[in-house]
Amino acid sequence: MLNSNQLISIGFRYVLDELELLTPLGAELARHPKYYAADELCELKKEQDNIRELMRAVIEDTAGINALMRLLMPVKDIRRSIERCGVITLSEVELFEIKRFLLQLRLIAPAYKALGLALNDIEIESLDGALDIIDPDGTRSPSFYVSDKNSKRLADIRAERKKLDEKLRQASFDPTALKHHTAHTDSGADSVDELLSRRTLLAAEEESENARLRGEISNALAEYKTAMTDNINALGKLDYTLAKARLACSHNAVIPVVGSSDFCMSGMTNPCFAASLADKGRDFVPVSLRLTRGSTVITGANMGGKSMAIKTLALNCMLAMCGFAVFALSAELPMMDDIYLLSEDREDAEAGLSSFGGEIKAFDKMLRETRSMAAPLVLLDEFARGTNPHEGAALVRAAAKLFNSRGSAYAVIATHFDGVAKLAASHYRVAGLSAASVETLLHELATDPGALAKHMDYGLYPVSPDEDPPRDAVTICRALGVSKEFEALIDV
Repeated sequence: MLNSNQLISIGFRYVLDELELLTPLGAELARHPKYYAADELCELKKEQDNIRELMRAVIEDTAGINALMRLLMPVKDIRRSIERCGVITLSEVELFEIKRFLLQLRLIAPAYKALGLALNDIEIESLDGALDIIDPDGTRSPSFYVSDKNSKRLADIRAERKKLDEKLRQASFDPTALKHHTAHTDSGADSVDELLSRRTLLAAEEESENARLRGEISNALAEYKTAMTDNINALGKLDYTLAKARLACSHNAVIPVVGSSDFCMSGMTNPCFAASLADKGRDFVPVSLRLTRGSTVITGANMGGKSMAIKTLALNCMLAMCGFAVFALSAELPMMDDIYLLSEDREDAEAGLSSFGGEIKAFDKMLRETRSMAAPLVLLDEFARGTNPHEGAALVRAAAKLFNSRGSAYAVIATHFDGVAKLAASHYRVAGLSAASVETLLHELATDPGALAKHMDYGLYPVSPDEDPPRDAVTICRALGVSKEFEALIDV
């Protein structure tokens, strides 16, 4: 499985950060996106159906979706308080939060129903029975207090305390009473100290009765614990899925066909790389690949965009397996057991190993893990570049042969080594500078340092396995104006 650094490098975290989540529950799901296993195709298709349905609603009923989004915003994560119902006596703050949630649920449920959505495993309903327990007065106000209706004793205590408070209030306006600590009322004279003492006792009795009743309310709410938990989880899932749908609409993403016997990704893009290139005034060139089991080789010179193509494939496959729409014109792929990426920006976990040693350790680990898998995706970006070219080419050729012999993995190998493409089931080439004029490059580079990138063709083109990788290195050297003395000695 891709680690956190790799998820960043392929742009997956960038996509997650683009999600506009409204609730802490939805944000939690986005922090730990589910990768659907090979035996979870039905669950994955349900998620895709939900996204497709919400995409339709986003386009056709924008006002209704916006109204629902506004109602989702106040929802908090109170699952811990819900879980404590019937276990301990909830505090007034916890009961207040539960009441607010139940009140918000009364607004969300009809708004959700009004959209007419047919979503899988997302059911939202009002829980008026639970609300009646916590709000027996039926005020439906967002505040919480233990009602007098819960206990005659509580009502009597509050009534007596109210009378005492009135006596003390009158005493505070009677200078004579304050001087002699006496309050004169129609019912006789009471010492202010006695009134205060009595009031303190009543306050203690009220708190005791209040706590007892909060315990009863907490126990009564336990009957609705499962229903409240199901609803709050449904709201989180709705928030997360709606964010996926809105992102798909904003980027014209498509729902991939997953579980197919074909593996064809057409017109893939990568929002992270596209944004970075746009800052430099350049456009991202869409990537198209058709894979077969065994080895597919991508060739091209350095700077040619092989790494970008590999990571764009990794991103969109990862998105597909996590139940997202993909950034492509069309996409069809099998269920992938796992996705592996070996690239130059991998961080070595093996202390004391060279970068090449760490790469070989990671490669061997991947071979062992994928041996029994039905359909892993293995991506090798310039594998074995850290050793001499002769041995490096031999290692890459061996990797291509191995994946061909296994016949289960989809292996994509990006390399500039000769002799590898001949072993592959299919061969793609980055055109690079093949159509560029050295004279034109030299002229433009004199005034524009970015001219090289402008003439680079980053598109992937299927070519014959017998076709050698393009040799742009010499062209780049000449375009950059290397010493004529050095250029004369280049022998290719």
